[in-house]
Amino acid sequence: MVLPVAIESSAKRLFPNLQPEQAIVELLLERAQKNLIKYQSAAREFESKYNQDFETFRKKILSSKIDSSTEQDYFDWELAVTGAADMQDEIKRLKALQK
Repeated sequence: MVLPVAIESSAKRLFPNLQPEQAIVELLLERAQKNLIKYQSAAREFESKYNQDFETFRKKILSSKIDSSTEQDYFDWELAVTGAADMQDEIKRLKALQK
């Protein structure tokens, strides 16, 4: 991978013990971890609001008529759950690149 000189210089300055590509992996890992925390926090808020886990809520929603606010919560909660799973996969992938 060929990086612009300014990016390579910053990577060397900020991560002196890493190759520039390794520094990018570290930055991506940090972002994935932040995103995971964001998604997990959102999921916990919905669990607290509805006093149940997502799968229980999903089964209830799919078998009943709901208002638009609850429907929006369903979509937002689903996004949080799937986003957290995606970030966990991404973190595993990036950690494998660290080695």
